Amino acid sequence: MEIGAAVGRIEMKTLEDNLKAWKQAGIAAIECDYSSLLEYPVRVLESWSKMFKDAGVRFWSVHAPFGGQNNLSHPEEKTRKRAVEFHKVVLERTQKVGANCLIVHPSGAPRTEGEKTKAWDWFRESLDELLPFAEELGMVLAVENMLPEAAIGSDPAELSGFLAAYFSPHLRLCFDTGHAHIAGNAYLWLESVAPSVGTFHLADNDKGRDLHLPPGYGTVPWDLLSPILQQFDFPFIVEAYLWQNSTWLQFRMETEAVLKGNVVTVEVNGRKAIARCFRCGRLMVRDDSGKILCGCED
Repeated sequence: MEIGAAVGRIEMKTLEDNLKAWKQAGIAAIECDYSSLLEYPVRVLESWSKMFKDAGVRFWSVHAPFGGQNNLSHPEEKTRKRAVEFHKVVLERTQKVGANCLIVHPSGAPRTEGEKTKAWDWFRESLDELLPFAEELGMVLAVENMLPEAAIGSDPAELSGFLAAYFSPHLRLCFDTGHAHIAGNAYLWLESVAPSVGTFHLADNDKGRDLHLPPGYGTVPWDLLSPILQQFDFPFIVEAYLWQNSTWLQFRMETEAVLKGNVVTVEVNGRKAIARCFRCGRLMVRDDSGKILCGCED
């Protein structure tokens, strides 16, 4: 099982040190925000690709812009076409940096109820132009399931069915556990859409807000998701903040423990709960020898 992390921006001045830290902590892959790729010339992006390969860390994915003027299902045709062209620029730079896929979004928040009924058609128009471009570059477009307030895309099963109609290996689903947990039943959805998933955003929350907590710190039913997740052989990108400024090693170890079922659990009134240390507040996990660890050992 390979654990990766969404790190937001990448800075040239700290990248070498960050790569060493990620490698030492066992972070296998990285996703970054698109903005980092627009601030440097192509030669720098190509040097990043080499730095990642030399460090043994995969540059897995890039998070594309979304919403507002970057909405691929924007109701105004001129704005929508500009959004497609901007995504093409990001795709080209994503390829230069050696990443596997670009995370794109089916819609933003609608301004009118009428937008919801037309958004699928508008998104289809954008994909009809963007997907062939991605295929030429050998890139994967991974479409992320959205929060309920989006015009379309908050139902992963509906989104998966829409993508399947393209019959393209370059068009996949990015399954966001946090979004799915808020929008409905993450377990049932993942069970039904698993064959279409090309990458993940793993995050936890309280089912009310998109908190981007690490797995195990919210109410996502990881005990149900875990058997399905273990069927995948690509890196799991965790889109979450470091809990209480934990180390990358702690972040990776805790995520692995949650996904493998190696966390300490307690049962209260017939309900199972993940145990957290009273002193440090972190998850209590078992290492390979069976020893129970938490953040107090840092």
